[in-house]
Amino acid sequence: MDKYNIAENGKEFKFLTVYNKLFKMINEGEFPEGSRLPSEPELAKLMGVSRTTLRQALSLLQDDGIVKNIRGKGNFIIKSNFDKPFGLETIGHPVYKCLTDTIDDVKMKMHLEAATDYINKTLGKKTPVVVVIDRWYKSQGNTAAYSFTLIPIETISKFNVDLNNQNEILEFLEKKIYELCTNALIDIKYSTAGNFSAKVSPISKENHFYLIQEAVYENSEFPIVHNKHYLPIKSSSIKLHQKK
Repeated sequence: MDKYNIAENGKEFKFLTVYNKLFKMINEGEFPEGSRLPSEPELAKLMGVSRTTLRQALSLLQDDGIVKNIRGKGNFIIKSNFDKPFGLETIGHPVYKCLTDTIDDVKMKMHLEAATDYINKTLGKKTPVVVVIDRWYKSQGNTAAYSFTLIPIETISKFNVDLNNQNEILEFLEKKIYELCTNALIDIKYSTAGNFSAKVSPISKENHFYLIQEAVYENSEFPIVHNKHYLPIKSSSIKLHQKK
């Protein structure tokens, strides 16, 4: 592979020149999807720039969802998330809308719990019992995201959900609530609590997460389901497709 000498291009910063060159190489297939980029020392030498300049360019590529850094393994070209036409402005499962990793399995654990003051405050009403559900979203054997769910017992009764059938519960949470609901309230925050919230299966070596709190409603004042979704910032993309 030939060395590319990056010179200052007018007033353009050097790291932007490196970014544009790498973007072009990726777009033209010189670094195909799924491939690993050369190591940072090799790539810096190839571009003819310092490692600091290279890292600035790589950070922009990571922000744009083109490159993913896997600690201890390197930088990889990932599939663009641009094929998802709608963002969080439409009702749907936030994990599948925002995560750039492909989910190939969902592990679930559930139990019944007497409502606490915290639960009643979260749901905005008093309920005697809730179903508490943990979901771990897997990608190639690794936990890619985690969801914590509260379902009031009234929701279980209203929609005749069989608590003895885990497949039915998972189908209800993953798909049916988004078909049944009339509106949903989304609150997006930054969190460092993703790994210990996920308990037995930490999500990421990085402690930087989007926390998407989601209250799902069905023609009612109070939510039928309340979710807390933790997604690693490095492998997520939160978009809003606004229209006038």
